This record gives sequence, C-alpha cells and structure tokens, in this order.
Amino acid sequence: MLAAATSAGAQGTLSTQGFGYPPGELSSRALGTGGGLGLFDPQSSINPASIGTAGAPLLFLQYEPEFRRLSSGGQTQKTTTSRFPLAVASVPITSKGTIAVSVSTLLDRSWQTTTTREEVVAGDKATLTETVRSIGAINDIRLAGAWVANDFIQLGIAGHVFTGQNRLLFSQTFPDSLRFIPISQVSNLDYTGSAVSGGVVIRPTSVFSLALSGRKGLDLNARAGDTIVSTAKIPDRYGAAISYGGIPGSTVSAQVGRDLWSSLNGLGSDEARAVDAWDVGGGIETLGPKILERTILIRLGARYRTLPFLASGSEVRELSFAGGFGAQFSRNRAAFDVTLQHSSRSPDGSGTLGDIHERAYTLSFGLRVRP
Repeated sequence: MLAAATSAGAQGTLSTQGFGYPPGELSSRALGTGGGLGLFDPQSSINPASIGTAGAPLLFLQYEPEFRRLSSGGQTQKTTTSRFPLAVASVPITSKGTIAVSVSTLLDRSWQTTTTREEVVAGDKATLTETVRSIGAINDIRLAGAWVANDFIQLGIAGHVFTGQNRLLFSQTFPDSLRFIPISQVSNLDYTGSAVSGGVVIRPTSVFSLALSGRKGLDLNARAGDTIVSTAKIPDRYGAAISYGGIPGSTVSAQVGRDLWSSLNGLGSDEARAVDAWDVGGGIETLGPKILERTILIRLGARYRTLPFLASGSEVRELSFAGGFGAQFSRNRAAFDVTLQHSSRSPDGSGTLGDIHERAYTLSFGLRVRP
C-alpha cells in the first residue's frame, strides 16, 4: 500500500518508532466502533471467517489521512501522513463458501525529521540542515476462504504473504553550495514473510455472536539487494470479540487482542526493540436519521492499546475515541463510511522522555461496491 509523509522542521513522532505504526487492519466501519466489530466485519482483514457474511461479490477501498501533533518541552511539531491501508475483493463460490483477497498495512514507517545547526567544516563555521526521511511499510497480502456451516457457526482459514520496503533517505545541505558540497545517501531494505490464520464466528442465540481468530507467524526476512541481512518471525496475533444485537436497531460489540510483536526483535538493531501488546476496544453501531431517503448508521467507540516499539526505553500507549457514520447508495450496491478518530499517545513514564506526548486525528473513508 502507498504512504507519504510531509513535515515541519525538527519533526518527530512517538507512533512511528522501530518498524512503524500499526494501523490495525480494520475497516472504517470497525474503526468507528473502537475495533469492536473488527472480528465480525468482512471488510476487516483480521478474521477470515468474517468474509462468509459478504453475500455477494464485493470491492472495498479505504483511505486514511492522519494529522499528528507532537508536543515536548513547550514546543509543538506537526506532520501529515496519507495512507491507503486496506483493500478487499471477495467473491462467493458456493451458497455457503466465499473467498477473498485483501491487501492491508501491518506496519507503516513514514516519517521525516529535519534539524538545522551550526557545524565546523574544515575550520569554517557553516549552517547545516540535516534531513532524515523514511518511506515504506510492511504489508499483508491475504488469501482467505470462509464456509458458513449453518446459522450457528462459520469458519475461515487464510494464507498470508508479507512484503514491503523501507527506504531511508539522509541528506546534509548548506546555504553556500559553492563552498560546501551537499551530502545525500539512500538505503533500502526489502521484507518478505508469511503466516497462516484461522477464525470462527459463533451465534449461540439470535442476539449474541462470538468471534475468535488467530494468526501464526512464519519467517520474515530483511534483504539488502539479494542478501538476507536479518531474520525474525511475523508476529502471532490472537483475538476474541462479542456482539450483542438485542437493542432494536443497534449492535454493541467489544474485542480484545494480543499481538506478539516481540517476535520482530532481531530483524533490526537493538534500538528497534518491539514489545508484546494488548488491544482492547468496543463501541456501538445504531440506526440514525434518514437523510435524502437514506438511513444513516451512526457509530461510536473507544480503544486502548500499546504500540509495538519502545521510544527511548518507554512503552508508548494509545487511547482513541472514534465516531462516524455510514450510508448506502445506488439501490444498496454502494456504501460509504466515514470515521473520525482522535488518539492520544504518551510514554508509560518509566523511560527518559519526560513530558512528551502526541495527539493525532485520523479520518477514515471506506467505499464498498457490489456489481
């Protein structure tokens, strides 16, 4: 998937340490419920069993710009990152079976830092502008199949190929380019890995649903050209969710997930140390007003999780609140979802970061189309 970043001077982030920030592989709809609907939603790519409810051929695309603000020591820096974190295509193959191909972002590493300082070069003092920029991601390409056995249970299984690239650009420039030659360097790392996953959705009653999913990671290799420079494992992930639809016109859902990010340790340097993380969230989806003869779905949710990588020895914690809406068009052959999420990110206090904290607004737009 594509990602791009722009920044102000001296920009940094808490969220894109190590190998990057995990968008979560959630659709706009699931994001609006704090991830509560993620294991039930056929457009989210974390439970292959969920695609059994797609019903008809479907194409889904998602766009998410994020607006971050980092505050530290009375100073504030801002940055904007544009992501296309999820795309899904699914097709029913029998009355009870469905297959789907999805491409989602596991980790996004798009950031830029610019600093200006005085430097002595060959005995002369000069103003040096140093820019370090990273563009890249590790992406999850998934082929999934689901089977709806009956009204009580549906099962799913998937194979994953993980691929991507991190491009690091380093440059030093001087105002007087006649006296001082600018310096630039580009380094690339390519990633390839694999995993398998499975899941189940169980409906013990007409109003209660349960979902379980798990992913088992296999080898992940980092290559510089044709040479393998390091090897690790794709992180295992386990999740469970519950959904209650006993309130007329509404669905209340909650989820908990465990990501074993520490399996990435060894892929990079000791500074890119990963930690295992919990992901907990929930929310509500309910019928809203009718606008232009269209029924609007309203969503609210909250989510708490630990991000994968340490920042100067501190775990980074994220608390998010989200709200959004969805509507169908073209005789219900197209649907459009919009979610606004506000996230607060801060270190756990045991490290050396002091009063640093990060605030972010994420706009998520999802478009589903049925032929």
